[in-house]
Amino acid sequence: MTLYLCLAAVLYMLAQSLQMGTAAARLAGVRSRRVATGLTLFNLFATTSRMLNLLYAPLMGALIDISRRTGNVAGFERDLRIIIAAATAGTILGGALTPTFAVLLQRGIASFERSGSLVGAMARLARPATFASAVAAFRPPRATMLRYSPAGLPKAFLYWNVIVMAFWVAGPLSAFDAGVIDPRVTGTALLLSGLITGVATVTLTLVVDPTAAVITDQAALGIRPESDVKAMLVYLVLGAVAGTVLAQAVLWPAAHLIVGVARVLVNHGLRH
Repeated sequence: MTLYLCLAAVLYMLAQSLQMGTAAARLAGVRSRRVATGLTLFNLFATTSRMLNLLYAPLMGALIDISRRTGNVAGFERDLRIIIAAATAGTILGGALTPTFAVLLQRGIASFERSGSLVGAMARLARPATFASAVAAFRPPRATMLRYSPAGLPKAFLYWNVIVMAFWVAGPLSAFDAGVIDPRVTGTALLLSGLITGVATVTLTLVVDPTAAVITDQAALGIRPESDVKAMLVYLVLGAVAGTVLAQAVLWPAAHLIVGVARVLVNHGLRH
C-alpha cells in the first residue's frame, strides 16, 4: 500500500506541474506574437498530464479498495492529504519551471512554423543536439520575479484562482474519501465529485480564464506591457500554491457533503 501511495503521489505531482505549463504558453505566445499557436502547443503538456492520470487513477482505486476492506478510514484520509501535499509540490515545481517552459515553447512555436507539422516539431526533440539545446535552456526561478507588480491587474480573478485550485484538487479526492467513509454508497460517492469540482469549473470558465486571456491578448497587441503578463503568471502560480494548501481544509467537509448527498440518493432509490 505504501508503494501505491508513493507512486500515486509522484504521478500526481508530475501531472500537476505539467498543468502549470499553461502559464508558460501564455508568455511564449506574447513574446512570439503567436498566442493561439502557443496555447495549441500547451496541449502537449495537457495531454501528457492526462496520460499520467491514466496511471494515477488505478493506483487510487486500489488504495480505495484496500482501505474499504480494512476499514482504515483515518489512514486513507491521511493518504489523501499526502496526495494533496504532492499537488502543492507539483505546483511549486511547475511554477519554478515556467521560465524554462516559456523558452522551450517559444522555440517550439518557431520550429512548428518552419516545419508546418506538430509531429515534425516534436520529432526534432529526439535529435541529440536539440535535446542538449533544450537542457541548456533551463532558467532557474529568481527572486527578482517578485518585482513584477499586480497593480495593473484585476484583483478579483487572482483571488478566485485560489478557490479554483482548492476545489479542483479537493473535488476528486473528497469523492474518494466519501467512498471509504461509507462503503454502502461508494459507487454513488465516486461519481459525485462534480459537486465540488463544479465550483472550480464554473469559476475558471466565467472568471479566471477569460480575464487571463484578455490580459494576454492585450499584451500581444501592445496595449499592455509584457510585464503585466509576467506579473499575472507569478501571482497565478502563487495563488495556485495557496489553493492546493487550502484544499487540505476543503477535503473533510467536502467528503462529508458527498456522503450526505450519496446517502439521500441511495436511500431514496431503495424506497422506490
